[in-house]
Amino acid sequence: MEQAKPDYRCVMVTDDFHTFRAALIARRTGVNGHVFGSPTARYYWPSATIREFAAVFLSHKLINFGICGLLALCGVLAAL
Repeated sequence: MEQAKPDYRCVMVTDDFHTFRAALIARRTGVNGHVFGSPTARYYWPSATIREFAAVFLSHKLINFGICGLLALCGVLAAL
């Protein structure tokens, strides 16, 4: 898109629960646009939310596992 039109803008449309992760990926890759979510059936929200949480958590493994390790260490030290 940059080669065809350097000042391009785009719109990315996905399910509601994908919006946050799609925006993160767009920002990381330098895509100039907006992400919009389309309505998702209510029965699908619980499993989709868990899956998206895991996907975002695992895409930042070092930071998130580091924080979890620090919290565990604080818990161990508090119990002593």
